[in-house]
Amino acid sequence: MVDDDRRVVELLAIALGAYGFRVLQASDGEEALRVALRERPDLVVLDVRLPRKSGLEVCERLRQDPDDPHVPIIMVSAAVETESRLQGLARGADDYVAKPFSPKELIARIRNLLARSAESRDARRRGLLAERELQGARDEAKRSQEGLKDEQHLRDLGRILTWSFEGLLDDERLAARILLETGSRIGAEACALFRATPGEPLTVLASRGELPAWTSELQIAAGGELALLLRGLGRPVRLRELERFRDLSEEIATLASAGFTVLAPLRGPEGLEGVLATAERPDGRDLKRHDLEVLAVLAEASALALQHAAQARAQAECLLETLAPMAHRALSRAQRVASAEAAAWCGHAAAEALDRRSRSLLARALALTPWARSGEGRRALEVAAERDLSGWCREVQRLISTLEDGAPPSSDRVQSHRAAALLRAAALYLEARFDGLDPTAAAALARAGAPDLLDASG
Repeated sequence: MVDDDRRVVELLAIALGAYGFRVLQASDGEEALRVALRERPDLVVLDVRLPRKSGLEVCERLRQDPDDPHVPIIMVSAAVETESRLQGLARGADDYVAKPFSPKELIARIRNLLARSAESRDARRRGLLAERELQGARDEAKRSQEGLKDEQHLRDLGRILTWSFEGLLDDERLAARILLETGSRIGAEACALFRATPGEPLTVLASRGELPAWTSELQIAAGGELALLLRGLGRPVRLRELERFRDLSEEIATLASAGFTVLAPLRGPEGLEGVLATAERPDGRDLKRHDLEVLAVLAEASALALQHAAQARAQAECLLETLAPMAHRALSRAQRVASAEAAAWCGHAAAEALDRRSRSLLARALALTPWARSGEGRRALEVAAERDLSGWCREVQRLISTLEDGAPPSSDRVQSHRAAALLRAAALYLEARFDGLDPTAAAALARAGAPDLLDASG
């Protein structure tokens, strides 16, 4: 709280203290700067008219502070001082309160500003802390680096990679290309791509090279310490350089046990699009600074490509959403009940047998079966597949087509075969229920269609 009227400061300190805030006080501009730069407050309430330095000067100086230029600032002035108000906002103030004002109004504005700035400020502080901690290691790498590529080469590489990823809107094909480029550009034969999904942890979308079988089960908590640090840092980092952060020890140990040595964040406009994790080279040599810069360019191009793929996938989901009501209307009331039973029953087995991608694929196929096997449904799904750039509608179409003659899916992925087996079991259940069998008898027939995935108690 900065005001040359001590009574105002003391009154507001009492009011804010009642709400749990700790209040630092200053009565002139120079004292305000000293206290703010020393104590690093979460928010500054700053009067415009101050002795020694005006509030406008203090605001401008705080905005130039390299360590914390984003501290929230509320300017205070008399209601008639319109010009001061405009100058304060122009110099970086976040909000303005005119005298006289209610302490309750000020507290409400303070809470609003703190809520808005807490997450971004925390990420910036973590990134700054990590930057300071890693500066020594980067400086030494810089001194020992030989044959550093110039900036133009890195820009050219960025254009080449962007062109290489262009048009790859299917997650699996794009992930395979990203990992192939990673291996060829920096010599890391083993690597994995973690993909971010809103509201869920980052999971392994694809991997390459010799990695443990359980690598596919690894996760990075979306709101966890490691994800926040990578997002704030915004560049590739060696795992060993993160070992000093004790709150990351568990996640770091798990990733290191899988063989990973470097993590590269794939940052998008809303946060992390993913994380690219690489193992050491076959010759055991550490990645040099130039390799990390190449990896940073690759991560940037990959993040952009994943954004485009996510947009294409969202469009495909919209296409499938338009078909679901048509499939629903094609069923009688009794058939809709049976379809809901099959979806719930099959979904329980899928939760344990399938990964997230295959579960989503199976759910879409279940929502369209048996309508998608009719002439109308088959034509509608074909049109959707032709309009879909991501290939997702085509995947659903392929899965449903395995019901026609019992042929296995074209993919050799274990997950694809499991999804097809569960869909066939669901189709058997529906056919039995449509023929008048009770749920128990229908379930027995369905279990015979996928005995390895459905136990006797399913």
